[in-house]
Amino acid sequence: MARVKLIVSRDDIAPEHHALFDELAALRGRISGPSTVVLHSPGLARPWNEISEYLHRHSVVEPQHAELAVCATARERDCAYIWNAHVPLARKAGVPAVTIDLVRDRRGVIGMSGPEMAVVQYVRQLIQNNRVEPNVFDQLLQAHGAQWLVELTVWIGRYQALAGILNGFDLKPTMAAEELPATPRPAATGSAARAPLATPRIAPITRRDQVSEAHRPIFDAVAEGRGSVRGPFGILMHSPVLCRRHLDVGTFLRFNSRLEADSRELAIIATAREKDCPYIWAAHAPAARQAGIGNAVVSAVRDRADLAGVPAAERDIVDYTRQLAKDNAVTPVLFDRLQGRHGVPWLVELTCLIGHYGIVASILNAFEVAPAPDAEPLPPAGGQKGT
Repeated sequence: MARVKLIVSRDDIAPEHHALFDELAALRGRISGPSTVVLHSPGLARPWNEISEYLHRHSVVEPQHAELAVCATARERDCAYIWNAHVPLARKAGVPAVTIDLVRDRRGVIGMSGPEMAVVQYVRQLIQNNRVEPNVFDQLLQAHGAQWLVELTVWIGRYQALAGILNGFDLKPTMAAEELPATPRPAATGSAARAPLATPRIAPITRRDQVSEAHRPIFDAVAEGRGSVRGPFGILMHSPVLCRRHLDVGTFLRFNSRLEADSRELAIIATAREKDCPYIWAAHAPAARQAGIGNAVVSAVRDRADLAGVPAAERDIVDYTRQLAKDNAVTPVLFDRLQGRHGVPWLVELTCLIGHYGIVASILNAFEVAPAPDAEPLPPAGGQKGT
């Protein structure tokens, strides 16, 4: 049973949000899955859903590759709900049964076709190691191009974010036609994630004249408030419409969320640490301190240290982020404590914030976007966690 009341009918939401409910329900005939949780934050629900609508209706990634990536992500994140929903779609798209079985059982990639093998390796490396090996990245880039690979990476990051909602709020499929058995995750490698390469793997889009006239308003929207297009947006602009939808989610979470600045920045740096993402760390560790997070807490997050000395409210946010990343689940006592302290909409927005910055980290890590040489460093800490 889910940990919160799910929003599945108009009566479950305030009357002023009925039009939004109807709009989202009309897209697929009903409200289901993560949307039943995200609608607890109506202001977030529309931009959050727009990313899925782009991926499912407009992405250049072919359904066979997209659904295989989703299923592999569901396996890595132990998300039975996504697995049950997408295995039938993968079969329909032409993914062979043997490939699905190999993914489900966490077996090696021998037995898959070359293209399938590369997609599964890309998912596994990105989630398990927070990096992608050159041979896998280059194979997919040369076969499909920059926009395709940007969108594939967002497919993976997006379904990690959705798994965070489903796992965190304990949503299970009501009728599991495609069961996802409990299977041991890969053992820790014992080595820390390497630093990003000095140069991104594709040329970032940082100038207005690099995009078509039709997409220049998107470029301008990204640059507004930042002064330039940089970091993840230089990569995301290879898929301009998707970039705009990603921007809209980030804008809500940064400026309209119920999360206080200190809670928001703490969750972001905790996500940066779990994702071994130096760029996010460099951008947000100073912001966390400015928002009131003590240097000792920032250091504990950076070093993956024990949280016993961290104030309770801050400890719970870091612990929530760590549990989602390492365990693909959240203990009832922690969930209930956060819900009791902050309420359901706040907890929904926290979970979506973690998922959103997980997408950002996926882009930055896969495409090897490094922070400035003089930025605050994120040193290797504690090796891999076997996610």
